[in-house]
Amino acid sequence: MTQQILDIELDKLIPDPAQPRKTFIREEIERLAASIKARGVLMPLRVLWDAERQCWRIITGESRWRAARMAGLNTVPCIVVDGKPDEEDILADQIVENSVRKGLQPIEEARSFAKLKALKKCSSKALAEELGISNASITRVESLLSLPEDIQAMVNEGRVPESAAYELSRLPDVEGQRELALAIAAKRLNRDQVADAVRCKVGKKNVRPKASRVFWKPENGPSITVSANEAMSLDELIDSLSQMQRQAKRALDKGMDVIGFARTLRV
Repeated sequence: MTQQILDIELDKLIPDPAQPRKTFIREEIERLAASIKARGVLMPLRVLWDAERQCWRIITGESRWRAARMAGLNTVPCIVVDGKPDEEDILADQIVENSVRKGLQPIEEARSFAKLKALKKCSSKALAEELGISNASITRVESLLSLPEDIQAMVNEGRVPESAAYELSRLPDVEGQRELALAIAAKRLNRDQVADAVRCKVGKKNVRPKASRVFWKPENGPSITVSANEAMSLDELIDSLSQMQRQAKRALDKGMDVIGFARTLRV
């Protein structure tokens, strides 16, 4: 994919309708505009020609475009991306840029991760490796999508911090989630107090488990525990169990008992 840099008129640029970031804080744009007035646009925007609309679509750099307008510029430097990049490639670029700049609100980020996973048909772990983002970060932020929409709105508005919202997602009771969310918004509870409240409301055994440890005790047979240093996705859990099953079958073929098999796992 070849690229060239052009100075393009602001009026010939439009935001990408599929851009995951929908919220732009005016104070941040004003600070960026002041910087642009003093030093210019230091990083080019990345744009793609939109034949249907007969204009340039902004792939990354919408904040710079908004700030340049505020600063009174007529043109901005742009890297023109030739060809027809796939939707998932464009979305991946937008997620990485916004994640580095902390430009996405938590729910926007969660939705963009979920959309990109669906487009790529991949697991959270594979996506994390491709984007260079912590797998735990993806798994934790995706848990926010289990919250009802009114609480998600409170998270995006900053009334409920992301860390506290994650604790809320572990409570399997929507009305209980709302009650605690309102208390958080009113500054009556912090994250640690929310975590304690969740445990007190439903009891430790009924709290939705953190994704870094899964325990199962069937009616008959031994219990199974899978744990990790970081949060796991279901794909990773299945992969771990499948690997253990394959190793156990090889041990059985070699005539090993459980103790011998356990020793091979510790190697």
